[in-house]
Amino acid sequence: MSREGGGVGTRLHIEYDDEARRYLCTSFEVYRTPEASEGKGFVTTELLRDTPVGSFISATLNIPGSDGHIFRELPNPDNVEPWGWTPPKDLSKEGPTDRALQWVAHLYLYAMAVSLPPAKGVEDTLGLTHSTAARWIRLARQKGYLGPSEGPGRAAG
Repeated sequence: MSREGGGVGTRLHIEYDDEARRYLCTSFEVYRTPEASEGKGFVTTELLRDTPVGSFISATLNIPGSDGHIFRELPNPDNVEPWGWTPPKDLSKEGPTDRALQWVAHLYLYAMAVSLPPAKGVEDTLGLTHSTAARWIRLARQKGYLGPSEGPGRAAG
């Protein structure tokens, strides 16, 4: 992924880490672009300190580029569930069934992988209230679809 502006460009290499269960930056380059005008485009310690690498990772994975998202949902000819990031319509109306809880775990882990708040991802994607999403996540853990939480504010898969 590469971004440019103001005479400075950045290039990130992002890979999925199986152990961390998320995408991580494995290399990060900041460079002066050929279009940099006089007085612009210098790589300084201030610029490096103010560069939000984590935000770049999240933006790269979650904001559509010129050709759409970097991720594409592949066809699901065998109707395997859960699949992709688009749950079946009205899934949340089933209540916390095994099927719904498997989707909860799937959406939670997907949100973690792309550096989004996982509980909020479940809440928003399934159209649940905050308290219902938290309860369903807890139930998904109890059923073994998600690992134990690593403590307050620390998500675990």
